[in-house]
Amino acid sequence: MKFLNKLIKALCNPRVWPFLGLGIASQAPVNLIGGTLKYWFSTEGVDLSKIGLFSLVLIPYAIKFLWAPLVDQVNLPLAKYLGRKKTWGLLCQLLIIGFLFLLSISHPAEQIGYVFVLCLGIAFMSATQDIVTDALRIDTLDGDELKQGTTLYLAGCRLGQLAAVAGMILLSAHVAWQYAYQISTILIVVGFISFLGIHEQKTQKTVVSLQKFVIEPMKDIMSRSNFGTLCLFVIIYRLCNCMLGPMAYPFYYQVGFTAEQISIVSGTFGVFVTMAGVFLGGLVMMRFKYRPLLFWLGCLEILTSVSFAWLALVGPSVPTFFAVILFDNILAGMGGAVWVVYLSNFCSKKFSATQYAFLSAINMVPLSILAGASGWLADQMDWPLFFMFTGWLMVPALWMIKSNKIGLKANQK
Repeated sequence: MKFLNKLIKALCNPRVWPFLGLGIASQAPVNLIGGTLKYWFSTEGVDLSKIGLFSLVLIPYAIKFLWAPLVDQVNLPLAKYLGRKKTWGLLCQLLIIGFLFLLSISHPAEQIGYVFVLCLGIAFMSATQDIVTDALRIDTLDGDELKQGTTLYLAGCRLGQLAAVAGMILLSAHVAWQYAYQISTILIVVGFISFLGIHEQKTQKTVVSLQKFVIEPMKDIMSRSNFGTLCLFVIIYRLCNCMLGPMAYPFYYQVGFTAEQISIVSGTFGVFVTMAGVFLGGLVMMRFKYRPLLFWLGCLEILTSVSFAWLALVGPSVPTFFAVILFDNILAGMGGAVWVVYLSNFCSKKFSATQYAFLSAINMVPLSILAGASGWLADQMDWPLFFMFTGWLMVPALWMIKSNKIGLKANQK
């Protein structure tokens, strides 16, 4: 009964709901310039070599920690009235809408360089928007509110992904791509309205100095006694998923599933299951501590690898495919929610934008490099062996948790 009252109280809390809209606005741009744009290129006859190069426009997401200190410390016009970080976020969203409109009236086959620059601008503004959203989530929410807000934010991310990919491709069957991209700006407007619903504390005057921008935030987080082991844990805990993820779609194709089956099972069903997993993750965080949650979710991650190995042995069985996606995506949603809140707890409110962006980079940059080897490893092994190998990559992280080698105490200065 106590847990039910806690859940009802969470759902009635107006402070957490804006993060649902911010999740939609956060995930929409990366998908619009990622998979959806490449599909549009294909329909316009752009050759594959040029399409492949467009993966480079996503680089700002990996290096956003470099300018995160600006969001923490620099005031823009109107910051006095709206709040420092909200002003940054609203400016980013206005520019994203402008870039999307320019993209909508472009001709990809004839203006490939111009389109690349527009997409790079969208990625830069979207990455900055993510810095703002993560910082506001940490700054304005505490305790259970942080868990609830993170849960809604990740659910919004999945809705944004669904709308920006499946929704856009479906829309393109009825209207021209130019109109489809103009309509997509509604997803960003949702985030714009959501920003206005967040109450940010009054901003202080800007102090422009290297000491304030970089040294103090880094000194603060590096001063933690467990900083080195935290960095190592951040890398190895996500390594299993990072190695398996890039090979999922090539695996589905090689095992014999049709494009329609992959779209329905992994694309549509998988997104909704992930959303369910995110909400389930939010619920379990209200009842259990991080350490056992991370441990048991890690154990289940190993079983995910086993389930993919099983699918490789069974072959193109749609019921088995549904079962594997159900298990994998609900676990991914739960794990994602717990992981984001876990990292958030290491950030001081004073330096939230800089420190969370830094921890995200530790998580993303090395794993992106290591993930590049996943294709080579898959070539050297058959699929069942490859998936079993990815499962073993979780074992060192489980040992660190069991040995209490990681810090789990929040530091919300």
